[in-house]
Amino acid sequence: MAFSDSQYEELMSTYYTNQIENRALENQRKEEVYEKIPRIKEIDQQLATSSIDAVRAKLKGGNDTTAITKEQNHALIAEKADLLKVHGYPTDYLKPIYTCEMCKDTGRVENDYCSCFKQASISLLYRQSTLDNILEKENFNTFDLSFYSKENDGSHPYTPYENMSNILEKTKLFVETFDKEGGNLLFYGETGLGKTFLSNCIAKALMDTQHTVLYQSSIHLFEEVCGDVIMRKGENPISKETYKYLYSCDLLIIDDLGTEYTNSFVSSELYNILNTRMREKKSTVISTNLNLQELTERYSDRISTRLFAEYKVFNFYGNNIRLAKRRKTIQGQ
Repeated sequence: MAFSDSQYEELMSTYYTNQIENRALENQRKEEVYEKIPRIKEIDQQLATSSIDAVRAKLKGGNDTTAITKEQNHALIAEKADLLKVHGYPTDYLKPIYTCEMCKDTGRVENDYCSCFKQASISLLYRQSTLDNILEKENFNTFDLSFYSKENDGSHPYTPYENMSNILEKTKLFVETFDKEGGNLLFYGETGLGKTFLSNCIAKALMDTQHTVLYQSSIHLFEEVCGDVIMRKGENPISKETYKYLYSCDLLIIDDLGTEYTNSFVSSELYNILNTRMREKKSTVISTNLNLQELTERYSDRISTRLFAEYKVFNFYGNNIRLAKRRKTIQGQ
């Protein structure tokens, strides 16, 4: 990952803080238990010195007591667990405390960054792009079906309310089964019908369960990110990092597909992104104001066929919800 010094320091400061706070909590627990159960302090002291004594004896040419020491230590550990349990403590009460068990609060697992670090880096990008504030307002808890009409205009088999209720249920199921099934979603319909809002709902729900999610408007994706990395050789380090995440994040959200200037470069990049993510079984959510016919005409067959074959397609229709919300806000003032 390529970050500026200030960005890297901001990310790592959280890990340093976690380490300090967790060590303080460990010491607090240890002092509490030692005062209430002095025998446990004796056990910890024995455990700390027994292995060292065994190694020293071996180095001095004495008998190898490693096996005996291990057996004695197992007995001490079992006694310690019993004492904790008898006095009402969990048996792991004195074990090291980590905010992330995978990386032990270091941010790395072997030679790669931990998933918690990757998510933190995405969250940093969100905060810098103000998307963090948006997700606090646009999530499943704030999604309001009452703005969708319960009357059928005759052009669709379901009312806008029934249609949106079904889409909402399917997207919640998409989140709930994400780890097992994954999959891809395509939202299409006219502007102001909730496509971006629902995409943000999905993003928030998955981020809350520590999945890596990257949101990109189509214009920014192709003009700024792909354009910088491919055409300008990665002048912006943030673009380079974002470009990597296009292929590796758990969920990629491409909003407003079709608003970008479409040419052979954009078509090639879009195909590479979609094809690679499908091959790697990475999920993607796409929203567009284009209808299915317009998508077919605007993009190549190899793109449109992948969208229609590999994505669950949902049609948003009804009155402009965005305008309805604005009118309600104005009337309430």
